[in-house]
Amino acid sequence: MSDRSPTTRRAAARPERSAVPPSEGGPTRRGAQRERSEQMEARILAAAIEEFSEYGFAGARIERISQRAGTVDRMLYYYYGNKERLYQAVLEKIYADMIGEQRAFVTPDDPVEGMRRLVQHSWDHYESHPHLVRVLMNENLLRGKHIRQSQQVTRTSFPLVETVTSLLEAGQAQGLFRRDVSAEHVLMTIMSLGFFYISNQHTCSTWMGSDLMSPARRKAWREHICEVVLSSLSPVAEKDAAPAPRKAPARRRAS
Repeated sequence: MSDRSPTTRRAAARPERSAVPPSEGGPTRRGAQRERSEQMEARILAAAIEEFSEYGFAGARIERISQRAGTVDRMLYYYYGNKERLYQAVLEKIYADMIGEQRAFVTPDDPVEGMRRLVQHSWDHYESHPHLVRVLMNENLLRGKHIRQSQQVTRTSFPLVETVTSLLEAGQAQGLFRRDVSAEHVLMTIMSLGFFYISNQHTCSTWMGSDLMSPARRKAWREHICEVVLSSLSPVAEKDAAPAPRKAPARRRAS
C-alpha cells in the first residue's frame, strides 16, 4: 500500500504544463483581440461600401451600416470617428482593391497582346466591382471633395499608368503602334469605354430597348473595346490621320 496521501497521488498523476510560452504555443489574448478587431473593421467597411454605393454620401445612414455589419453605432464611431471618415475609408478601400488588381496584371512580351489583355483586365474589374463605379460616380458629384483629403490615395501611384506607358512605348519602338498618341489618351480611352458602359447601363438599356448587362452583350462589348483601342493605335490609323501635303500655288505667267 502506498504511503502517499490521496492529494499527493492526484498531484503526481496530473500532467505537467508545457513550458512553451503562450505566444509560441497558440494565439495570445492580445492576438485574438487584434484578430477580432480586424474582422469587425472588415465587416463595417464591407457594409459601408454597400450603403454608400446604394445611397451616396448624403443618403447613407450609420444605423443601417451598423445593422448590416452586425454591430452597434458606437463601434463605427470608435473605429472611424464620424461618417465622413468612414466614407473616406470606403474610397481608400475600393482604390486599394483596384490597385491590387492592377499590380497582379502580368504584362506579356508582345505589346499588342499586352494591350488587348490590359483592356480586358480593366473591363473585368469594372464589371465585377459595380460598387466601385457607383461610389466613384457619387464622389464626382461631390467634385472629388473627400478623395482630395485622402493622403493614401493622392500619394499612391497607379500601376495602370505605368503599364499603359510601357506597352505603348514598346509597341511604338517596334512599329506596332502609332507614334502620335499619348499614354494619357490611351489610358482615358480604356477607362472610359469600360466605366461608361457600367455606370450608364440602366438609362442606356431603357432607351436602347435591350438589356446591356446580358452575358452576350457584355461579352460582345468586351471584345469591341479591345478592337477600338487597338485600331486607334494601329500605324495605319496614323497614316490616315496625317494631313495631305499641300500643293504649291501655281505661278502666274507674266503678261
